[in-house]
Amino acid sequence: MKILFGIHGVTHTEIAQSEIKEFQQLGVETAVCTYGNWGSASGLVGSMKLVIKNARELKRKAAEQGSDMVYLNTGLDFKTLVRDSITLFILRRYRKDLKIVLKIHGSQSRFIFSKTNLLNKYVFNKASQLLVLSKEERQNFLSIGLPGNKVQVTANVIDKRLYKADPDFKQKAGIAAPTTLLLFVGRFMSEKGILDLIEACKLMKEKSGNFKLVCLGNGPLFDEAAKKVSEYGLKEYVELKGHIPEGEATNYYANCDILVLPTYHEEGFPMAVFQAVGAGKPVITTQIRGAADHMVEYENCLWVEAKNPTQISRQVMNLVNDKPLQEKMGRNNLILAEQFRAKKIVANLLECFKLI
Repeated sequence: MKILFGIHGVTHTEIAQSEIKEFQQLGVETAVCTYGNWGSASGLVGSMKLVIKNARELKRKAAEQGSDMVYLNTGLDFKTLVRDSITLFILRRYRKDLKIVLKIHGSQSRFIFSKTNLLNKYVFNKASQLLVLSKEERQNFLSIGLPGNKVQVTANVIDKRLYKADPDFKQKAGIAAPTTLLLFVGRFMSEKGILDLIEACKLMKEKSGNFKLVCLGNGPLFDEAAKKVSEYGLKEYVELKGHIPEGEATNYYANCDILVLPTYHEEGFPMAVFQAVGAGKPVITTQIRGAADHMVEYENCLWVEAKNPTQISRQVMNLVNDKPLQEKMGRNNLILAEQFRAKKIVANLLECFKLI
């Protein structure tokens, strides 16, 4: 088998590379091509030129490799539908029998169910297979009439070896050893729950909680989040570090005490949650999609409702004050992470590919 991978230059890169390496070990011939825009183009005209350029490069490399399959890492929103429809059109004109698989890293339901958006119908029809990251997403696609063999559930690779504990981490970060280190990782947007979490910290401070929340990420709400931290007198309790490289972020996963992500964003497999799982850390998050598929409350995590700072504060304090439960969740999450080893993920992908 010869597979041409289309991967983004910034997001999901390590996941894709882990899959590629495992495919290679199984004797699959692989090639890689740029897919997406990570700052190299701006504006409508520039973005469209880049989409067409990338699609033509995919066509060129597919011809050069003699690819059996093109495997594209993508999403499902308006921008990705435009990009994917153009790419599929160009690839299908090149070879109608080419298998084209779209791995969808989070799908917005309104674009699945839209009856007026012709792009979604074109993409769903022309793709050979859609890989999604939760049972809910698969059911959404099946409910609009897509055949079962065309939509399959997979997961992302999690490598436990990336997370190395440092006994001096808190000291280096200027955090007292008894302080519970909470971690938030994600884009600063309302759907990720960042403002709800800061509101929860205000409530926890009033109860004299011994905690420090470190937030990694950037986005449109960063300034508003910083303003709330200042207004609520939380500068000793909440640190907004901005975006940091993935390699550096693993240090925080490995050395935090609890990952808190009160997200209600329509992502299939929230990587912040599952990186914490790979690091053997307890998690507080919402019961949605991939998290709901794989995690059990009081075994791996505590659930919170979306947009509920009071409940977030209560669940965080419950877990902060229950060290045995933290340790139990940590052990269970290390076991859970075994399900997401590259070997298992790629074996699952090969079974999916047999259906097409």
